[in-house]
Amino acid sequence: EAARRVGMPARWTIASVYMLTGLASAVAGLLIAARLGSGSSNAAVGFELQVIAAVVLGGTSLFGGRGTILGTVLGALTIAVIGNGLILMHISPFFTQIVTGAIILIAIWLNTRIFTANFSLRRRG
Repeated sequence: EAARRVGMPARWTIASVYMLTGLASAVAGLLIAARLGSGSSNAAVGFELQVIAAVVLGGTSLFGGRGTILGTVLGALTIAVIGNGLILMHISPFFTQIVTGAIILIAIWLNTRIFTANFSLRRRG
């Protein structure tokens, strides 16, 4: 709907997004299969929390808006470094889930504070 309202060809945009998503999924599947030496339909089950944390930590708002690929990559690197640091400190791997969840909550809290501050500044005019 947003693409149509700004004059972009909506059907072409939607089709190209689906094609790029399919291409990225195929490349990711090939990389996982090459790394594991076999294919599995549930090879990346359980990574959803890390993915959401990386995207939110990278600056993308859960309430909509814009994010950048660079921010998401930096968020993913940050999550990986935190996870590896906890493992090197001999902290239980289950604790990394708690830390990742706390990072998401802090990012949402900060995002909400920034969003409401910007909204109130715009409203005052």
